[in-house]
Amino acid sequence: MDEKKFAVLLTDNQEVKVVECDPQEEIFGIARGFIGCDWIELVEVEPLADKGCLLLIDEEGKLRDGDLSINCIASELYGSDRHGDPIIGNALVVRAPDESLELMTESEAKQLAAGFEQNRDKAIEKVSRAFGLMPMPAKDPEIGDAARRQPCRKSGMER
Repeated sequence: MDEKKFAVLLTDNQEVKVVECDPQEEIFGIARGFIGCDWIELVEVEPLADKGCLLLIDEEGKLRDGDLSINCIASELYGSDRHGDPIIGNALVVRAPDESLELMTESEAKQLAAGFEQNRDKAIEKVSRAFGLMPMPAKDPEIGDAARRQPCRKSGMER
């Protein structure tokens, strides 16, 4: 019986998920399923390469219409804030020892995911600022905007 194998999914909704994978399935098929694409691009990013991992992304992510957005966690790993090229859509992190791609054990995937979770807010802020996506702060109401007289009711009578 095969040992369970896992990968880490970074979604364009800024979620980090440890996903169980079928070890009998080809790794590019697994990636296509989780990423939701036809063409996979292998992206070697220094923070992951140091851990013996690789990022799999949608090669055509920037060409798609509509519903996909910037994956801030994957983009931060990729250094998008420095060079202006974001990762669009979901990304899958797998092990990449030597020239091969491998799935992880559950403990390896959970440890990697915990690191992404810990840095998620920083990554979202950093990438959002780089691409001008930070929400505008709420405007404080000016004194002239507020109602000057507000009715107060007590026992059905207005004061």
